[in-house]
Amino acid sequence: MEKRTYIPDNEIYRQTLSRLTENNEMTALIAIRMGCEMGLTRLEIVNVRVSDIDHINKRGLWVEIAKKVRRGSKKKTIHGKIKKEPVFEMRQREMPINSSLYQLLKSYVTNSQMYILHREKGNVNKPFIPRYINTMYELNDIAWSSHRSRHFFKTKVWSWMQKNNQVDVGLLKEYLGHQKNTTENYGEYSWDYKREVLDKVFEIL
Repeated sequence: MEKRTYIPDNEIYRQTLSRLTENNEMTALIAIRMGCEMGLTRLEIVNVRVSDIDHINKRGLWVEIAKKVRRGSKKKTIHGKIKKEPVFEMRQREMPINSSLYQLLKSYVTNSQMYILHREKGNVNKPFIPRYINTMYELNDIAWSSHRSRHFFKTKVWSWMQKNNQVDVGLLKEYLGHQKNTTENYGEYSWDYKREVLDKVFEIL
C-alpha cells in the first residue's frame, strides 16, 4: 500500500509500538505516539517543551508553537486601493494527554532536557527541525507517513464518537486546532470532559 496514503489499523499500530519498545527506540516511540494519540503535527512535536506538560491543567500539554492558520482578513490600502489581506495566527491550544501516554512521557523526560524529544548530540536547548520527524519514521521503518499519524488520531476519535453516539465536530476541531464555525463556538468544553474522551478513545487500541 502506498506509504503517503496509508493509515495504520489498530493491530499494525500496536505491533509498531511493541517493536519500538523492544528496540528501545524511545524518542521515535514518543514522537509517533504524540502524532497518533494527540494529533500533533511535526512542527508541534519538535517544539513542545518539558515545561509544557501540566503547564495549565493536569495531564495537559500546552502547544504554543504550531502551524499558522488563517483567522479572517483585514483591509489594507495599497497604492490608493483598498485590498483585503489574510490574517494568520498561531493555533495555540492545550491538548489532553491520555493516561498511558502521560505515564510514558513522565518516565521519559528529564529536567535537564528543554524539549520533550531528547537530543543525543548537538545543542539540547534547540529543537529538532520538523523534517527530523520524517527521518525518524524512515529510520525506524514506520509503515505510514508522519502526516498520516494525525489522520490516525482523527479517525480514532471520530469512530469512538460515532460508536458512542457522541458525535461532536466542534470538539474534534478543537483537538486538531482547526477553526470552528459560529455554532460550534457556542459553549465551552470542560477540561475533565476533553481529557475523559481521549482516555476512552485510547483506552484499548
